[in-house]
Amino acid sequence: MDWKSTAVISGAGILATWFFSMPPTHAPTSAVTPAARAPRRDATAAIDIEKEASRLQVRPRPEEHYSEPARNPFRFNERREPTRPTTGVAPAAPPVTIVPLPPPRPTITLDGVAADTVGGQEQRTAILHTDAGIVLAKQGDEVAGYRVTKIAADAVELTKISDGSTLNLALR
Repeated sequence: MDWKSTAVISGAGILATWFFSMPPTHAPTSAVTPAARAPRRDATAAIDIEKEASRLQVRPRPEEHYSEPARNPFRFNERREPTRPTTGVAPAAPPVTIVPLPPPRPTITLDGVAADTVGGQEQRTAILHTDAGIVLAKQGDEVAGYRVTKIAADAVELTKISDGSTLNLALR
């Protein structure tokens, strides 16, 4: 459907809505107004009303007297403890000993190795990413509880100061 047919259909819809929503300009001549009828009263209707009124005045059962409700919906009762069976005494479980976990190892990753030539010798610097941030460390430096032992072209060897364990990090 192209834009011309869309415009024609939309325009026809708008015109039809406008014509059918306008009030009529003249009153229809063929419509006949009904003559107003006088309300007719039946004698039986009056009797029925009197009969019903007298029936409603007789009370078939006496009114109940007001009695105080058993509970107050605006005040909470005290919480009752659940009853526990007392048929047998359960043996007490032995106390559980909780072994403290060792502190987590610091997260250390090797991000890179830089090499500088100083006095004809190559000095390497390890670029380490720790929990505290990025650290540039040379051989012998301390980083997050570890000492840098050896720096190779693509790996670093760290020795933990407290127990002497070794951690090897390689480039990813």
